[in-house]
Amino acid sequence: MFFILTVALLSAVYLVVGYLERRPALRFRVLTTPRPYLATDITWYGVAAAATALSVFVFRPVLSAASIAPLADRIGDLQLAAKLLLGLVVFDFVSFLVHMGLHRSDVLWNLHKVHHSTLELDGFATTRTHMLENLVRFVPGQLVLFLIGMPAPTVALTVGLAAIYGVSNHSNLDIRAPWIETILVTPRLHRRHHVPATTQNNYATIFTIWDRLFGTLVRTDTTNDDRYGVPGEIDTYPQHFTQAVREPFRQIHQQRTAKSTAHVGADPDRVSETTAVR
Repeated sequence: MFFILTVALLSAVYLVVGYLERRPALRFRVLTTPRPYLATDITWYGVAAAATALSVFVFRPVLSAASIAPLADRIGDLQLAAKLLLGLVVFDFVSFLVHMGLHRSDVLWNLHKVHHSTLELDGFATTRTHMLENLVRFVPGQLVLFLIGMPAPTVALTVGLAAIYGVSNHSNLDIRAPWIETILVTPRLHRRHHVPATTQNNYATIFTIWDRLFGTLVRTDTTNDDRYGVPGEIDTYPQHFTQAVREPFRQIHQQRTAKSTAHVGADPDRVSETTAVR
């Protein structure tokens, strides 16, 4: 029941944000109407819901048994507000590290490209995430929360709030509040992450402290001339769901083949062996 309520609440958040970010007084850019590739992102939303269900009903029961007793005892004595704040800080930090890893690992970057392939950034663009990335992004953070002794309801609430905050970050809302950015990530900061020139910056979802500590925070304004998309593949990365699902595996195979060919070409003895086998 809690899972259904969470999905319903998140759907309501998408609708509210989708309305607000298109209001002339609140929007950053004029968004295309009708929204391009709406069917693609609705499908991705369904996939995300399924991945979340898998996490909730399969992984979470297993992870919840992994608590470290001394830590769990201390966490158990905290008030709910303190647990939730601690949960958000820990989950956001783990998510930050995972997100950075998604960009710096060749294999994981191919999965993460799906998320960066959106050509218009709005709240609903949050849904465009490969199903395998959903597991990579959300399971490690939950594992750490359970390890330190967070109860399952608090973990569920933490993940839900992080997801809702992620919708706001991807939105087209034109929020200009530098004082907020000393602590919290805003749409202005996160949209720089979706601009190819600065995609290696602003990895955090909720708190800006992680990007400050790792030297990856940029506060440059995005202009109307800046485009969103996969670096080097803005106009070529597949926008339709079926093609996008396959594209990471196609690129991974292509890269491995290229590396294998380059390795063989650099080793004359290996070339002879390969030729003999053929």
